Amino acid sequence: MFLKKTANVWLPMLILLALVGATVVNIRLASTFQKQDDFAPRWVAAREWLRSGASPYSDSTYQATLDLLDESGNQPSSLNEGRFLDPAWYVFIYMPISFVPYPIARAIWMTLVELCLALSVHFSVRISGLKLSLPETLILSLLILIFYPLFKSVITVSVTVPYFFLTILAVYLATNRQGTMAGFLFALALWMVPLTIFLVILFMIWFGVRRDNSLANVFVSVLGFFVVISLILFPGWAADWFANYLRVFPDFSWVNTPLMVLGKLFPGASAQIAILLNLLTFVVMLVEWYGIGQRESRSFQWKLMLTLNFLYLFNLRSEGVYLLWLFAPLFNVYKYLTEKWRVSGRIISWVSCLTLIFIHWRRFQVTQNWLLEESSLVILLLPLMTMLGLQWFRRWATVSPKALIDSIKI
Repeated sequence: MFLKKTANVWLPMLILLALVGATVVNIRLASTFQKQDDFAPRWVAAREWLRSGASPYSDSTYQATLDLLDESGNQPSSLNEGRFLDPAWYVFIYMPISFVPYPIARAIWMTLVELCLALSVHFSVRISGLKLSLPETLILSLLILIFYPLFKSVITVSVTVPYFFLTILAVYLATNRQGTMAGFLFALALWMVPLTIFLVILFMIWFGVRRDNSLANVFVSVLGFFVVISLILFPGWAADWFANYLRVFPDFSWVNTPLMVLGKLFPGASAQIAILLNLLTFVVMLVEWYGIGQRESRSFQWKLMLTLNFLYLFNLRSEGVYLLWLFAPLFNVYKYLTEKWRVSGRIISWVSCLTLIFIHWRRFQVTQNWLLEESSLVILLLPLMTMLGLQWFRRWATVSPKALIDSIKI
């Protein structure tokens, strides 16, 4: 009883101690695993602008990044080759942490990545409608943290993970009719997770039918504010950004969607098959969107899960971090399993989850791949599994009375 009454005192202190402890561990982890570093260009860009007014896109900032990476024993990320490639307004996000010495700043960001992964699991469970106890949620979060592709995102100090979390949180808020905050988060994450724009369109339709334009208004207003304030503080940044982008990506050879990976299984016609698969998948997604604006649609949650699955398949780079798109659809399949078969469905869900983790780590033992680009097995196994599961339970989700979406208030 005493612990319950004083929870507002000891619980925040416990969380703070856990975060500090994780940061200390991450300092050690960063020195042990010296790999590609996605965070360094952002930290240097913010620090150099505050110290000397140097453009985030300047050669001096780029050289400072290379010097820092050489000093820390890490390599430039293949995503940017050490250059700052974000829109200018993202500099403001990294300004507070730029005052901290880099080894500590890097460890703090690693802790943020770990926290965002755990929270992404929590909100993916909420979006999916899967009912889990608190211990089950904690165990699942821990399993996701040691899931090889996402563990690698911690080691490489991924900048993308926190923005994926913002997108997942925005989806959760939007499904609960909190359009204002969802619109803000979608705008904040849009550049780092570009396919978010399809979720914005989906929810604009869903909100619009209900005569609620809050999400659309906030999304457009926030984006406009970011552009205006960045043009005031960084005049001409767009041209500098474009020049930097062309230095790193002079052509489109870097594009490698999961569907292109699937097409490469047929070397004789890989390009044609990849184009056909992407076009067909896009058309199918639009067809499945039919009826999402209906007020009494019981299938909206299922269509949302299918959309997340499709968006993963459209990602331009085959990186493990994009698997975060798939956790809500995966948990949604687990929800249907436990609805149909209460005990055996739960057993199947946990066994399949553990099997996925084992297969991915086993694959890593074979490839020893610390690069951001993943193997075909890592890229294709989970999306195909979730797609098959969603299609298997299609009728259950959209017709059966058990499919009533109690987590979304229509």
